[in-house]
Amino acid sequence: MQAVLKNPAQEGLRSRKKAETRRAIQQAALRVATENGYSATTAIAIAEEANVSLRTVFNYFPQRDQAICGPTIEMKDPELVRQQLADAPTVLQGVLEAFDTHAPPLDGPNAAQRRSLIQSTPELLHMHHSAIDRFEMDLTALVEAEFLAHPTRRRLGAEVSPADEARLIVTAVGGVMRFGMQAWLTEPAGVAVARRFAIARVISQLTQILQGELADEATAGAGALGRDPYSTNDVIPTQRKASR
Repeated sequence: MQAVLKNPAQEGLRSRKKAETRRAIQQAALRVATENGYSATTAIAIAEEANVSLRTVFNYFPQRDQAICGPTIEMKDPELVRQQLADAPTVLQGVLEAFDTHAPPLDGPNAAQRRSLIQSTPELLHMHHSAIDRFEMDLTALVEAEFLAHPTRRRLGAEVSPADEARLIVTAVGGVMRFGMQAWLTEPAGVAVARRFAIARVISQLTQILQGELADEATAGAGALGRDPYSTNDVIPTQRKASR
């Protein structure tokens, strides 16, 4: 039996048409939700606004909220993430790159409308946070595998398992993503902030906080960040009280 030869031009055209249809449905859903409200936005109304069949809407978006919410972060290519983790100078930088590569853009022509809708609709905000939860779970498993394959890339000692170190890194970066998402949602009207800038700003702020903690610790001579995690001696508060 002869193999079926694929025409690259036809495949490319088919992919572009699918992307255009998906985008048209999302834009239609956003328009309907903005004009009529989230609760009144039905799949039928979205189909009519996009000029497609109801079946087409559900083929692209099994749940109505997926069309309204817009794209969320998703682990589409685990092999790409494995390569990002392996190629990055540090695992932390690889995790940041993985989040940045897979997170959907938060800017664009409909950004103001979408962020206003998400901010005012708990169900849509929950969808974004749930997507981050799923991505974190998948990414944690890949980071743990990287640590197991290359133990010298770890930062913490043997008292912390590779699984816990992986979870700590991914959870920390996930927290930055959530904070960045919230910062994007609360930007004043008319302010366009790219996702990269929003996330970079949060990372910079977190770095300042940690550097401040380390500076306090160095000044005090010993502190919570450097002491035995199992110790019951609260060194920093005692020393700070004495210096007041």
